[in-house]
Amino acid sequence: MDRAWTHRPAGPDDYGAQCQLFNSCFGKTKTADTFRWKYGENPHGPAVSQVALNDEGRIVGGYSYVPRRFRRDGEPIVLMQASDAMVDVSARRQGIFTGLDDIVCQITGGQGISWAYAYSGRLSFNGFLGNGWRCIGHAPIYRYRFASRPSLARSGRIAPLAVLAAPLLDKAFRAIDRRLVRHRPAQLALEPVERFDETATQLFEATVPSRGLIGERDAAWLNWRYIDNPSRRQECFALRDADDQRLLGWLVAEFEGGNAFLVDHLAANEGVRGILLAGFTSMAQQRGMAEATAMLFSHHPAVPALQALGWKGPRKDKPFRDMFPWIVRACRSDAPESDAEMSRWLLADGDRDAEHMSP
Repeated sequence: MDRAWTHRPAGPDDYGAQCQLFNSCFGKTKTADTFRWKYGENPHGPAVSQVALNDEGRIVGGYSYVPRRFRRDGEPIVLMQASDAMVDVSARRQGIFTGLDDIVCQITGGQGISWAYAYSGRLSFNGFLGNGWRCIGHAPIYRYRFASRPSLARSGRIAPLAVLAAPLLDKAFRAIDRRLVRHRPAQLALEPVERFDETATQLFEATVPSRGLIGERDAAWLNWRYIDNPSRRQECFALRDADDQRLLGWLVAEFEGGNAFLVDHLAANEGVRGILLAGFTSMAQQRGMAEATAMLFSHHPAVPALQALGWKGPRKDKPFRDMFPWIVRACRSDAPESDAEMSRWLLADGDRDAEHMSP
């Protein structure tokens, strides 16, 4: 059957139209700067981006793969992050989503890139799974709650009654939270980072695992991802050796709407990781956050350190609330099947396709 739409590569002149389509589809208020930043300024390479047009030549669909340099068992590779699958309401059920996905995947495979990946959203999840993608795992949300009312308010039908218990629970939380006092020196040890320099690249190179998959965190990517993005909601912090000022670790956080998001971090060793996470948790408390959250797979080395600080995993396993699906699609027939094993991926919240973590 002939398509009712055509497609072409998207370029800088399309950022405005892509922005309008995105805002219409997802109820956002982004500007074209977001798409210029994401698609055109990424230091790991330009996006493979396609738009769909109706018979009047109007853009009614868009889809992109954004490149990301990874290390696979220590060796450099490039993978693609699926980004901004969107279709105008007037053009749905015409195969635009799946069609553009196939086209971008084929182009990517032709470039020698083996896999695309994404944290899937609720609305597109089934569409992805019906078009060659596989869900290989779910990342749970770990939390440290400083105040009970916000979480109790999300208790569904019993919320109006549950929030009545908030004062008693908060009294108990305050007693428990006294243990964070001993972690305030860790908070004070963290210094703000205005821009990452070559020492961040060197730290990444020194900590690349010999097994598994991890996205490169060189200085150029860190500055692009966390400092130069249009919303500028993230804050970056460094931990340095007291004697020689050598960079031992860094952490990226977002404090918004009463939630402290652990966005990303890198540590020279597990002792440094413990100081970074203790400092972040203490900082969240001092800033009056209701809770701190981190989206991490259970095999991530940060999980034991967070649990030692009193963080908790979800009590339930409801997708898109307590945990989020990680999906992959092979772009080539020779894509290594071992890459479809979730335990090989070392990911942070900052690895998802989101300019910022808060809504």
